[in-house]
Amino acid sequence: MALSDPVDDFACRLLGVEEKSKYAVITMRLSTKKQNLPMRFSLLVFMLTSLAIQAAPPESAASSIIDNGNFDDPVDPLKGWIVDYAFTGNSNYIDNKSHVSIVTEGIRKNVVQFGSAGGAGVKMECRSFPLEPGFKYTCTLDVKGEGYRIYFAGYQFAPGVRPHENPDLGELRMIYQSKATVGASEEWKQEKLELPGVKLSPQAIEHLKKVRYLTVYIWMAKPGLVDNVTVVKTPDPAMKF
Repeated sequence: MALSDPVDDFACRLLGVEEKSKYAVITMRLSTKKQNLPMRFSLLVFMLTSLAIQAAPPESAASSIIDNGNFDDPVDPLKGWIVDYAFTGNSNYIDNKSHVSIVTEGIRKNVVQFGSAGGAGVKMECRSFPLEPGFKYTCTLDVKGEGYRIYFAGYQFAPGVRPHENPDLGELRMIYQSKATVGASEEWKQEKLELPGVKLSPQAIEHLKKVRYLTVYIWMAKPGLVDNVTVVKTPDPAMKF
């Protein structure tokens, strides 16, 4: 739908906008004609605004450094996530993967459902990503459940494993845990956690110096749901070590 009004054309040319964006037109129109805003223009602005909101992805999702945080991979909804812990030999989690599934919950499609595995709970982690000194890491996620614990887990290579890129979790050993987000909610709730999240002590810094990789570690004591996991990194002088 093209505008033929000369004021609109002039506004767009003045601001160097090829298409008549809502910002260019609104700026000129409101500054020159604050009264009698045409009905057709109001409708057009509403349509353009609605389209822009629908087309623009959330900033956090666009910049997330982990893959498949929305669990919407068409082939494998759990791609990029670890749910099978048989490699650990830990009897509490040998059967962990059978208690994790993808379900539809209300209007939400492809959410992770944690089942019940007794007192040990059920867990999963995103695939490990490198810790880059000088940056803090912020995770947000939607969660619903009766008792959860979420934190950044820090790893180094396990003894005898030659360092290389993209290691499997079985090639790493956990040596650090960030401050955990702990809670319970009967309704969907957005949680947030950070690394470091607290003022780092000299001892904590020494531990972090050894960390090569991070994961988002999600543990549920009882059945629950998780969706929309994002991790972003931003410069932080406190993390320069």
